Amino acid sequence: MGNGTGRVAKLIGKGSLSVATAVFVVCLPLLPVLAHEAPKHADPELLVGWRTWLHLTVQWIHLLGLPFWFSLTAAPLLLGLRPPLSHLLYSSWALFLVLLATGDYNMEHSAGIPQVPSLLNLPLMDRFPYGLTYTITLGVKIGFFFLMVLFTAVITLLHVRRRFSEAALRRAFMRVGSALGILIALVASMVLLFHEAADLWPTALHSIGGVLGPEGPRGVTVGDSHASPPNDFRLLTSPQAWWDMGIRWLHLMGFGLWVGGLIAALCFGAVAPRRFLAYTWAALGVQIFSGVASMSRWTPFYFPPYVWNLGVLSDLRFGRSYTLFLAIKHALVLTALILTMATTLRYWNVLGRGKLTEFSLKSFVVASLLLGLTIAYIMTIVLLIHEGVDHVL
Repeated sequence: MGNGTGRVAKLIGKGSLSVATAVFVVCLPLLPVLAHEAPKHADPELLVGWRTWLHLTVQWIHLLGLPFWFSLTAAPLLLGLRPPLSHLLYSSWALFLVLLATGDYNMEHSAGIPQVPSLLNLPLMDRFPYGLTYTITLGVKIGFFFLMVLFTAVITLLHVRRRFSEAALRRAFMRVGSALGILIALVASMVLLFHEAADLWPTALHSIGGVLGPEGPRGVTVGDSHASPPNDFRLLTSPQAWWDMGIRWLHLMGFGLWVGGLIAALCFGAVAPRRFLAYTWAALGVQIFSGVASMSRWTPFYFPPYVWNLGVLSDLRFGRSYTLFLAIKHALVLTALILTMATTLRYWNVLGRGKLTEFSLKSFVVASLLLGLTIAYIMTIVLLIHEGVDHVL
């Protein structure tokens, strides 16, 4: 039984390498196609110019803020790790500086409204659809961020003055920090909802019918474009809006916990293989479930942008680029799943032979982390194209 499992693990391991190689072989030729040879509706100029790639890189770094925060809080807590508190605190302060810089950039260049969504500009927001609601919701998210900074400052001060034991402070930091990270992810999903609503108005949300079809926009109008723009929270009375927010929140949480666990295992080490693999499967499961749900609710096309619908979507503006980049993401996720399956089978094989000392997670963690970082960058590209479709609608 053990030898059979070992052979299967080796075969799947080789298969994962083959899939990874195939992904890169497929992706490299796609880039010039997307840049120069795509049909007219692909709008290749969207991904041309160093400013675009700088914008994508800043977006990517900001997106990685959640998994890096979870790597210091939720992941060590769930994986039973006890890293030195000083390492957690120093890393947190460095992360806060990065998030402040990228967040400030996003408020200036990636907001869902033409005006910078600052609470200081609140009297001006009535002119834009969902300007007030978007700005207030973003203000709540920023408030939670500064609450996180304040809490970290308190823990740092108590640690420096040695008022409590390191174990107690580490436990408090990880538990409260995890709760704040979950709340920020929830509010971020609400910000994304109002971002979409502001981009689409007077067209309805994608999940309600505001999508792009072969004959043009199939949008359901929710208001008169000449009337006063909506600036209230009545959108939250719709069950569809809560489903949208919940699915996006789950997707953020799944990604944050998966990549956060990989970072924690790489940096803090000594993780129990059985516990780590169970944690990894749970995080990937949440991502896959929420990702499949998002394909039918969140994407802006009448046809789900799976690669087998490429022929139909190529005739829609941005449809080809959107579908191809999403296909690359799906291939990378499939590679991560195969790699996790191969590692799990190898663990069972080693466990059955009673030779756990021969088992190491390091290569698996490094490979999975590289996949996770690449998936995050591909998603920033998809989000940019998604905004382009929203502006068409």
